[in-house]
Amino acid sequence: MDYNNSKFIDEFCKTVKSIAPQKVLFVCSASYDRYGYRKALDGISVNSVAFTEFEPCPEVSSVMKGIEMLNRENCDFIVAVGGGSAIDTAKGIKYYAKINTEILAVPTTAGTGAEVTRFSVLYKEKDKESVSSYDIIPEYQIFDYCTLKSLPFEQKTVTALDAFSHSVEAFWSTDATAESREYSKKSLMLFNDFVDEYLTDTLSDKCLEAMMNASELAGRAINIARTTAAHAFSYKLHKLKGLHHGHAVAICLAYIWQYMKENGNEDLLKLIDETEIASGFNPHRLLAFMEKYGLETKLTMTSKEFNETVNGVNVNRLVNHPMKLSGEDILSIYKSFINID
Repeated sequence: MDYNNSKFIDEFCKTVKSIAPQKVLFVCSASYDRYGYRKALDGISVNSVAFTEFEPCPEVSSVMKGIEMLNRENCDFIVAVGGGSAIDTAKGIKYYAKINTEILAVPTTAGTGAEVTRFSVLYKEKDKESVSSYDIIPEYQIFDYCTLKSLPFEQKTVTALDAFSHSVEAFWSTDATAESREYSKKSLMLFNDFVDEYLTDTLSDKCLEAMMNASELAGRAINIARTTAAHAFSYKLHKLKGLHHGHAVAICLAYIWQYMKENGNEDLLKLIDETEIASGFNPHRLLAFMEKYGLETKLTMTSKEFNETVNGVNVNRLVNHPMKLSGEDILSIYKSFINID
């Protein structure tokens, strides 16, 4: 595919030349060279070595392999081209290596916002083991929306839902500020205006740029306010049922949203009204949206899986949620969309 992304490649080359690294650790999956960024390094005579040994949900052990390569090859700059997995791996390398090496991120999905956040979502034997530090936010970003053209349909859908969830959760967060809520509102408006076009085959550059911008803004929102209950509820669904992260989060978000509408106080209901006005969505529309694009909205689990899911909620991740959730609340929310087989 011809991505017609020369203006972004030129921006990338100009940025790298201004930094003048001796050798670049190029973090990407094996297929992401197709966008032309590593070839561009060759074109400006900058040495690089590719690190591709990481999973879609990056393991800390893989990050350690990246550190070994960084040190062995004497790399003094990191470029990450890909979705959240590649960018979080690059940030994890910087975090665990305890280095000041700068990162340039080229996101190729409209979803995670990892290129502008202090979080690196990592796993240890499939259990979440994320890290957070303002020092690992990539110093440089290239928002090449042309890369979205070849994204598989399912990946487009679930990553878009991840960005949507980031915006809503950040808007709800008790850590939200005027700045973060403005990021959320702008992201939600872009999502509502462009997501249906984005999930068809008739993509305009305006649509692609808008969805990439929505993802970035959502990332900036959670960088300030953090995610809330939906993310905390979602991780076991990913681990036990194999759901994509964005799918798992969106299911949890819809049913938590509905529970809040049914059980919230006056202040909470006002916040929800503001969310629905800003986003154009409510719980029912979100569920209908997922069903429209082929994503299940009800799950079935064994009793063992269900108990692991309920007990796996990290209550520390609920402290900034606008409604205090008891163990009974958590159980009720899960039961509203999980059938026990």
